[in-house]
Amino acid sequence: MDNQKSNEGSARNVGTEGSGSSMGKDLGSSKSGAGSPGGISGPGGMSGMGQDLHKTIDKAADAAQPVVERLATSAHEGVDKMSGALTDAHARLEEKTRALTEAYQHFAETGRGYVRTSPATSVMVAMAAGFVLAKLLSGRSDRY
Repeated sequence: MDNQKSNEGSARNVGTEGSGSSMGKDLGSSKSGAGSPGGISGPGGMSGMGQDLHKTIDKAADAAQPVVERLATSAHEGVDKMSGALTDAHARLEEKTRALTEAYQHFAETGRGYVRTSPATSVMVAMAAGFVLAKLLSGRSDRY
């Protein structure tokens, strides 16, 4: 038991600048224990350090609040821009779909009218188109 060291000195150096802590200056500025190192004066001295830590955390939170608000505002603006762009794209797509549907209907009506007025010519054109497609497609299937 003689080989064990006492921990008395390490508890006193918790809040001092030389203790290796990066927050040593903030912790050492506690006013609760005037006569002791680091502001620790017995069992109640730790609450002074806790209050200093709370103040430091509050300062950091207050400093971060404007940054968080700017980020949230930027995110909202981005979402609004994206929503507007999607709405515009949707409207253009609906317009193009409507125009294409009308063009198809006009083409179908014109084709039906042509077939009714000259059925023999329509049959000959259909046979020619079928022959050309058969030659084109049969040539490709030989390659594969």
